[in-house]
Amino acid sequence: MNWQLLVCAAFLYQYGLVQIVIKKIGAAEGSRTRKLVWQYFFAALLAVITGVIGGQIDLSWSFAIVAVIGAANAFACYCHWRAYDISMSRTAMLSNLDDLIAIGLGYAVLGELRVLTPILTAGIFLSVISATVFARIKHRDKSNDGRSARLAVWVFGYTVIWGLAMFSMRFFSLQGLNILTYVVAWYSGAWLGALVTRFVLMGRDEAGPPLTHTQRGKVFLLAVGIWTSLMLAYLMRTLFPITVLQPIQLVAEMSVPALIGLTIFNEARSMSRREIVMIIMALVGISLIAVGYEPNDQGWGN
Repeated sequence: MNWQLLVCAAFLYQYGLVQIVIKKIGAAEGSRTRKLVWQYFFAALLAVITGVIGGQIDLSWSFAIVAVIGAANAFACYCHWRAYDISMSRTAMLSNLDDLIAIGLGYAVLGELRVLTPILTAGIFLSVISATVFARIKHRDKSNDGRSARLAVWVFGYTVIWGLAMFSMRFFSLQGLNILTYVVAWYSGAWLGALVTRFVLMGRDEAGPPLTHTQRGKVFLLAVGIWTSLMLAYLMRTLFPITVLQPIQLVAEMSVPALIGLTIFNEARSMSRREIVMIIMALVGISLIAVGYEPNDQGWGN
C-alpha cells in the first residue's frame, strides 16, 4: 500500500465512520458526562489489556506527560460532543484551529520546514486557505443564528487542546515512545479527566440519569472506535511529518463530517458557488501534497 492510500483510508475511518458513531452515541443529549466517564473507562481498559499483552508499557516521565494531555482531552471531547449536538456540519467547518496549531508547532519546534518543496508548499497553502475561507463562508451565512456563539465557544475549547495533542503524537513518536505506551497513558489520563469533568467541572445537573445496560453497550462501541482511531492517529504521526499530514487532515476534518452532517443528519442546505470553489481548491491542495511529498524508502516519513 502506498502512503497516499494509507492516509486516505485512515482519515475516512477517523472522520467518517467514527464521527457517525460519535454523533449518534456521544453527542446525543442526555447523560453526556456519564457517557464520557464510561467511554474512557472502556478505552483505558482496552488500552491496558493490549499493552499488557504486547508487553510494551514503558512507565516514564513521557508516560506522565501524555497522561496529563489525555486528561485535558477528556474535557475537549466533552466540548466536541456539545458542538456536535448543535451542528455536526458547522462544527466541521470551524474545526481548523487544531490543525493550524499543530502545523505551527511542527515548524517551530520540530524544524519541519526542511521537508517543504515548492509543490508541497503550494498544496499546503491551498489546503489551509480554502478550508479557512470555506469555514468563514459557512459560519457567516448562519452567524445570526442564536446558537453560533455557543458553538464557537465549544469548538474553541477542544481545538486548542487537540492542536497540542496532535503535536505531542509526532513529538513523542520521534522520542521513541511506542504506540501501546502512548495509548495506555492517554486513556488512563483521559479517564481521570472524564471523572473531573463529570464531578467537578459540569456537576450533577449535566450528568443526567444513570445509563442503562444497552446504553453502556453502545458507549463500549464508541470506545472501540476512539481507541482504534487514536492508534491510527499515532501511527500516522510516527510515519509522516506534521507538515504533510495536518493539511490533509484539515481538509478531511472539514469535508467528511460536513458531508455526513449535511446528508445523513439532515443538516443540508444548497451549496453556493463560492463553497464549491473552495472545496475544489482544497482537493487540488491535498493532491499537490500527495504529489509533492516524497517519503524516504525506510520508514516513509521518518
